[in-house]
Amino acid sequence: MKEINSNGIIKIFGAAVVALALTSAASAAEGTSSWAAVAGSLGGLLLGVIQLIVGLSMAAFSITKGLKLLSKLLGGIDIWEEVKNRNTAVALLGAGVVVSYTRVISGGIAAMSDSLATLGTGSVFNGAIGLVSGLINLAVAIGVASFAITVVFRVMDKLTITIDEKAEFKKGNVAIGAVYCGILIGVSSLVAAGVSGIGSGVSVFLSALVGAIGG
Repeated sequence: MKEINSNGIIKIFGAAVVALALTSAASAAEGTSSWAAVAGSLGGLLLGVIQLIVGLSMAAFSITKGLKLLSKLLGGIDIWEEVKNRNTAVALLGAGVVVSYTRVISGGIAAMSDSLATLGTGSVFNGAIGLVSGLINLAVAIGVASFAITVVFRVMDKLTITIDEKAEFKKGNVAIGAVYCGILIGVSSLVAAGVSGIGSGVSVFLSALVGAIGG
């Protein structure tokens, strides 16, 4: 996962810079040559590839990170070993965590995609704002996803003081697994909407900041 967080992001950043250069060059050369259209279309294609790579990388990250977090919250149990032993409760909980993680992060990816779309405007400033805003949105989504899942477990611990959830999961209590799965997915929908809102706010703020500096 370290690779996705460092080298992977650096490669995505580099590709986005190339896309910015292509689209900016296309804008500068507009009307002078048909090669301007070629450069612009290549920039747009590269943006699409970037978004696909980000989505696939985050899918793998969500599964690994989500199950690792779940194992920690359940006292270090081996999730896949429980699944192998046909522990339906843990399997349901694991599915809920992964779905929740992906839903929240998808909000960050959607905001990142919207921000990166500004690279196609041909404006260097707009492109730079879109790139920085997109990376911030994604980072926020990743952090919020882990935090939200942890909060759900903490709150449920307070609400169900007569139930030892960890023991129930290890015993394979399907009922509690289904309840937790449903709660996690429901909460993730609300959190994902919030992440999208943060993404829009970041883009507006950076645009206003650059405008104020430039003015």
